[in-house]
Amino acid sequence: MKLLQFKSALLGAAALAMGLGLSAAPALAEKTLRIATSSSGENSFHFRPTSCGSDAQNWLTLMYQAPLYFDVDYNLKPGVLSEWSSNDDKTIWTFKVDPRAQFSDGSKVTAMDVKRTWEILASAATCGRAGNYIGNVKGFNVVSQEADLTSDMEGFKVIDDETIEVHLETPDPAFNLRIATSHMNIVKAEDAVALGLDEFWKPENNPKFTGPFILEEYEPERGDATLVPNPNWWLDEGPYLDKVTFQFVEDAQTIGLMAINGQIDASLQKLPNVFAPQLPGFFRPIDAYGYNVFWLSPNAEPTNDINVRKALALSVDWNAVFEATFLEGEGTPTTQPLDPSLPQDPAQTGYPYDPEAARAALAASPYGSVNNLPKIRVTPRGSDEYNNRALQVVMEFWRQNLGLTNIEFQERPQGFGDDWATLTNLSRDDVVIRFPDPAAYMFDAGHSKGAVPNDLLAGYTNAQLDAYLNEALQLEPTDPRRNELAFLAQQEYVDDYVMLHFGKLTPTINANEYVKNYFRGPDLSLIEPWKIDIEK
Repeated sequence: MKLLQFKSALLGAAALAMGLGLSAAPALAEKTLRIATSSSGENSFHFRPTSCGSDAQNWLTLMYQAPLYFDVDYNLKPGVLSEWSSNDDKTIWTFKVDPRAQFSDGSKVTAMDVKRTWEILASAATCGRAGNYIGNVKGFNVVSQEADLTSDMEGFKVIDDETIEVHLETPDPAFNLRIATSHMNIVKAEDAVALGLDEFWKPENNPKFTGPFILEEYEPERGDATLVPNPNWWLDEGPYLDKVTFQFVEDAQTIGLMAINGQIDASLQKLPNVFAPQLPGFFRPIDAYGYNVFWLSPNAEPTNDINVRKALALSVDWNAVFEATFLEGEGTPTTQPLDPSLPQDPAQTGYPYDPEAARAALAASPYGSVNNLPKIRVTPRGSDEYNNRALQVVMEFWRQNLGLTNIEFQERPQGFGDDWATLTNLSRDDVVIRFPDPAAYMFDAGHSKGAVPNDLLAGYTNAQLDAYLNEALQLEPTDPRRNELAFLAQQEYVDDYVMLHFGKLTPTINANEYVKNYFRGPDLSLIEPWKIDIEK
């Protein structure tokens, strides 16, 4: 039955491919890299450099050189910023702009460009993850409450055209590691202010780029884009490609067929493992920190009650959810909120499967029984097969063990209506960090200044968790106490029942072996894309 269903899915995908005009591979330039991309959640086919996330993080390093970055061996490397140092107590960091760094129009990148870009990222509603990177900079709390893209942040001091000082509220020995991400890309700030964050990067507005390629064409309705080499690329190597093309294809089965038919060279969407035998080398595993989980909102009724959240967590056999989600062995079990690739707390074994305790928790809630619960609204935030499969199994456990059937499922949260942000009880997303550090991970996941509490958990706070992490983040990344404090913070998080994890999908490169020097890093961005070449 499973084989028949899959064959049916392939036929449907093939029909879709024909409908997209993908039945025949076009003639290609010798050095054209053809990339298919999709969305693990919201349809986010854009090239906005100030997004600080979404699927765009996969390809922005083609067009913007990060301030600093990690190479394939996790060595910290210079980017737009070529030097860094700090004072003894790690409260003041000094960065030098590479004197060669320039925008694609030939103008130099200056320390003022760095300052103004990071102030824009800090402003309200610009970059939801900015607090993970520059939330400790003096003045961040003020600027992050304002929508003004011209706000000045106290902690950024321009010393000269090539030097910027960053003054922190508390010591941070890892601040240089924290900003080594494409989420902190430097842009032409005056363009962003004049044209708006949703417009300044589009080709018709003559955007300025710092990376090896520039965006030549962008057709969102058609779902395609073309990049060409930056005429003012300023590093000493590359780019070796003549062109990079993107095509947004929502269906992963269709992307798999495109790869088999030789219509694409790489995919930024994880393909179903069933294609692996026909695509040798396409599924090479990589390290990436962060995995999709379900979040229970502490501010939407009825999950604003901890006993309801506890009942929802304990009524599910999470081992069974893992088995049903990753049918082809493409996942790693998880026992705690921390990514399984990070140091783990051996005391954490995951929520136990205890239907009796779950029913007792529900009885102890203000609702008393399942019959009094308001509707629970759940969404995987997209069409990803793994997330959808996991959520369907979770809902079945709720039905069996709690008698819970008053559930509204929407593939995307907007299906709940205009008030979806305040109505959604369960949604899906990942925790994202740029370097392998449990304290940084827990900050993103649970600290009151972290990305998740300020987005999906809508203001979640735990004072003790914050205190553990505030202490941890002032220690050197090599200090064992840093991890110990992160584990204590994690326990606080577990006891609040806001995060439900069901396993981690194994991240892979998703590119043919003839695409050389094609590597993706811990933030999913391409590493040193100016070195990418095609050798058929």
